[in-house]
Amino acid sequence: MEIAIPSSSLINEKDEKIKTYKVGMIARAASIFRVRTIYIYKDPVLDESNLIKDILEYLETPQYLRKEIIPIKKSLKYVGLLPPLQIPSHKPKTLKINEVREGVVRRCTDGHAWVDIGVKPLASLKGKYKRGARVTVRVCSKNPLVVEEAKPPDYWGYKVKKVELKDILSKENIIITSRRCKTPSIEDIRQSVDNPIVVFGNPKDGVFEIAERLGIQMDEISKECWNTVPMQGSKTVRLEEAIFATLAIINVVKYWGGKG
Repeated sequence: MEIAIPSSSLINEKDEKIKTYKVGMIARAASIFRVRTIYIYKDPVLDESNLIKDILEYLETPQYLRKEIIPIKKSLKYVGLLPPLQIPSHKPKTLKINEVREGVVRRCTDGHAWVDIGVKPLASLKGKYKRGARVTVRVCSKNPLVVEEAKPPDYWGYKVKKVELKDILSKENIIITSRRCKTPSIEDIRQSVDNPIVVFGNPKDGVFEIAERLGIQMDEISKECWNTVPMQGSKTVRLEEAIFATLAIINVVKYWGGKG
């Protein structure tokens, strides 16, 4: 599953701590429901895509790699307030043979590299790599510490990409969320759960309003459009709340063994 959020996702917030907290909630939702890609599409009203991307990528990075991979940035001033995601790539310091871990290349020579995988000493890895490269490896032995490049397990975390809304809407299996749309049936959801891209608006404007600002003719785009919080009791549904609600519904149907 993938999601798309606007660069104006934090439009209602002025406090940097609250902005950081809300991005953290989006990251938690993405992690809980195994989102593989978070797209940030540009809204001309407010472009905080770099801030959102910085925080999302910081949280996705294993703690032991952050100092090496992520530079000090103003956008990350309050990330220490956020709880860890605890996704599969975030491993403890204790090693197990054959386990897969994330690492970063600290030193390299022609045909060989030494990788930081969160423990001491550095792990030996054969192959040509660049210093600072992030790699996924499998632990072959602990003494000496030797690893080999590996593919991550089924779910490892999410990627973050900045895009244009028109490019997102041109993709297959798009689901637009809006209170002006229909409440989806179980069958609607079941037919769309393989690998949907769920598109959200900001707390003030929905996808249709943002598309209108960008000159996109939504009536020419044939996409699923769902209201996943029907009969809402509050005047507005915050973006992070809409993400949790929508992904929870899709997740239940995806793994539900019943009929109807």
